[in-house]
Amino acid sequence: MANGLRALGCVLLLTSLSQPAAALGREVSYGEARDQFGSLQELQRCGDWQIGERSGEFRLLRFSLYGQDLLFVDRIEINASGTAFQVVEGFGFVEFNNDHAEQSLSDLHCSSDGKATLDLSGTAVSGHDDQVLHFRVELDAVSGTYRYSATPDE
Repeated sequence: MANGLRALGCVLLLTSLSQPAAALGREVSYGEARDQFGSLQELQRCGDWQIGERSGEFRLLRFSLYGQDLLFVDRIEINASGTAFQVVEGFGFVEFNNDHAEQSLSDLHCSSDGKATLDLSGTAVSGHDDQVLHFRVELDAVSGTYRYSATPDE
């Protein structure tokens, strides 16, 4: 019985060693990046939004944190007293905001349809292998979902 368990242990060990490694890291939250405001590298106005009776602006934020760029979008509106903007909702993107992604982002562009959809695009360079990707994100601010696509630089 002991030999059978030892053999099973060896098989399990070999099987686990042959499996692809899981990605390290965790997604950096919007709040964590926002609280590190000193690392804000880029802020862009992306256009207006209107959902029902409420309206405001989208803005793109690129933070530098943990040796890489992080990407977020704010949906903002004027506060009740009309004196300042307030964040209604913040959106993050797991493709960029993993704390071990080591990506740098450039050529960021964003635009809104004036309702609840935001398009953003740019270039991402991996710090791991210098791979260059041209990406696009289509964000639906009503549902909070987005579609990500990327093509390698040729």
